This record gives sequence, C-alpha cells and structure tokens, in this order.
Amino acid sequence: MSDLLRAEDLAYAVAGRVLVEDIALTAEPGRIQIVVGPNGAGKSTLLRLLSGELAPTSGRVTYAGEPAAAIPPWRLAAMRAVMPQALRLAFPFSAAEVARIGLDGIGRGLDRRARDAILTEALHRADVSHLARRSYPTLSGGEQARVQFARALCQLAAGRTLARQQVLFLDEPTASLDLRHQTALLDVAADLAGAGTAVIAILHDLNLAAAYADELIALQAGRIVARGRPETVLRDDLVARVFGVPWCVGEVPEAGRPFLLPRRGVAVRQQG
Repeated sequence: MSDLLRAEDLAYAVAGRVLVEDIALTAEPGRIQIVVGPNGAGKSTLLRLLSGELAPTSGRVTYAGEPAAAIPPWRLAAMRAVMPQALRLAFPFSAAEVARIGLDGIGRGLDRRARDAILTEALHRADVSHLARRSYPTLSGGEQARVQFARALCQLAAGRTLARQQVLFLDEPTASLDLRHQTALLDVAADLAGAGTAVIAILHDLNLAAAYADELIALQAGRIVARGRPETVLRDDLVARVFGVPWCVGEVPEAGRPFLLPRRGVAVRQQG
C-alpha cells in the first residue's frame, strides 16, 4: 500500500537561491508531524511543496503513489486541506461565507442540509459560531485565523465523501491566537489525527510543538537537520545550534515530554 503522502529528494530554488533541498519524508494517517526551525529555514516553502501549491525544482511529491502534479485540483482538494499563515480578503464576506468556501467544488455533491451541518460543526469546532455573521475584514487577526481553520475543517469534511485518507496542513496556525485558542486549535488537530487524518504543521512555539508532535522535524537552511520524537530532537545542543539561543531543556514528568525555558540573562524571543 502506498504512503498517504511521500516526498522524495525534494528541492526548490528561485532566482538561483536554494530554499529547500534534499527533503525526504512521509506522512502517515493518525500522526502529527510538526516542522520547527528559525525564520528563513524554508518551512513554509516546504509546506507549499508538500501541499502541491508549488512545483519542486527537483524531486517529487506523491499522494497514495500518484504524483501531486498529476492529480486534478478537485481531487487534490478532497485529499488535503491547507490553513495558510494569513489570507486577506478585500470583499466584505461574512465569517460563515469564508468558512463555506471550503465546501466549494468538492461539497457540491452534498445536499443543502449536509453542507449546512458541516458548516455549523466547523464553526463550532473553531469557536467562531458567534462570529458567523460578522464581516471577515472587521475581525481581529486571531478571529480571522480561526475562521480559516473552520474553512479547512469544512474542506476536510466535504472531502471525506471522496477521499479515504487526508492530510491537514497548518502553517503557523497559532501565531495570532491567544493561549486558550492555541491549545483549542491544536486539540482539534489532535482529534482529527486520532480519527486517521495526517497532520503536518509549522509551529514557532517549541513547547507547543513538543506537547503535540508525534514527530518533530527540525529545518535549518532548507535541510532537515533532526527528526524524531520531541524528547530525542529537543536537546540543549541542537536548540542552541539551530535557533542560536541557549535554551534549557527539561522534561514534564507526567507527560514524558520536554519543555524549554530561556536561560537567564540572555534576551531571546521564542516567536519570530
């Protein structure tokens, strides 16, 4: 049986500058893989390559053994959903209308009642039901991010009628969220993984990454420099080398997962 998602010898260059190179990874149903790394490491470029938004300079991305470039857009939309870092809309769509975009195309085979049920559930899970009638451009950055998450949830739900296995891509989904909504969003992602969805996310917060990842992938200068369970990747020497700051790495005894604190006397900011 072919892997749900496989990247082989993946590289991407633009204007003579290599942004990603020598990438090989697979995504499996039910696992959360989180990509970490400093600004400019190539994380978002990698996600765009994996999702099929960008065509690699070399190498290939396949879904269930089929090249991503050969999959019709409507089928690819059923197989994967993407929550980007930000999506600005100039038109005064309501929050519900923006979330409903996830049902376009692949949801047309569903009757109105089914589409409405999917939308209602997605708005609830993203905690934006109370914003449904609000104009999207008037929402805060965090509220807009949660609406975009609801859109991705709509797309996954509609896509399940056409695709047996799916991937959810999250590009810095917690960057503009408060603490409650950061954990709430990642809890929903974990629930989706528990139901069989493969989740690939980019996070800057290493503590959140350590808490939720089944596999951490550390990226530096476009290359994977470490991968594995959080407790094997997040070591003092690797964090200092990749991020350029002296963090102290400990462990949460109850969870068996690492946590990180900046060493005193060193001015650092975890989120860039």
